Amino acid sequence: MKRGNNRVNAAASLVLRPSSLVPSLSSLVLCALLLPGCPVPQWNLITEEDLEEGEGTFHTVSKGETLNSICRLYGVDLQDVAEENDLDEPYRLKPGDRLFIPGAQKMEAERPPRDAGAAPPVPSGRRHPPPRVAAAPDEAPSKFKGMFAWPVKGVVVSRYGVRGGTRHQGIDIAAPKGAPVLAAGGGTVIYSDNKLKGYGNLIILRHEGGFITVYAHNNENLAREGAGVRQGQRIATVGATGNAEAPHLHFEVREGAKSRNPLFFLP
Repeated sequence: MKRGNNRVNAAASLVLRPSSLVPSLSSLVLCALLLPGCPVPQWNLITEEDLEEGEGTFHTVSKGETLNSICRLYGVDLQDVAEENDLDEPYRLKPGDRLFIPGAQKMEAERPPRDAGAAPPVPSGRRHPPPRVAAAPDEAPSKFKGMFAWPVKGVVVSRYGVRGGTRHQGIDIAAPKGAPVLAAGGGTVIYSDNKLKGYGNLIILRHEGGFITVYAHNNENLAREGAGVRQGQRIATVGATGNAEAPHLHFEVREGAKSRNPLFFLP
């Protein structure tokens, strides 16, 4: 996906302000709320200092910290943090790594020294309602491997998560122009058009359980709105329409209003 030269602010960490997903496309306005992935409009980039309460914060890994200990510290779900930061098992972290902690608030800048036996510090605020808490130190997030099938044969050239200070809410898969784009799962076509600027020919499918999959930059849309499709059915062909430099598929998975890491759902 084509990226602007000024998207990365070297002086501060950047994050996309989350948008609401409405699983109904009665207008292009609602569709615009659906896809905060790529390309990223500059008005939707904010500095870490401008994050609103509850959106999330960045954490710099210290010596001895693990993914589990960080999630317990902030009271957030390990699954969310692993997906957001595109972490692969066994989730090895090193001092200096920066993680985006969705739904958490920034830790207090300074704390008085604590007794050796005192409980670890806690963030100044928590998500509401109270989030699930990671349990055992060796607990791994439950991936949904195989829930969806690969939508195209190709190479992942851009992964999900925070990259260079910006948040990419999907994956980009490079493939030859005209290659078949397949439905990742059975469902209903709720959008098939090219009216959303930057995404080119775009298809959106709604699946059972509140899941939605997104297919952007298609050369040609083959499935029409309202049609039912089966997993593996050809719904489009790979292209470079919209804001794309080369043929590829931009693919997203969403659960309700929540963006999910597609790689956690593919075989």
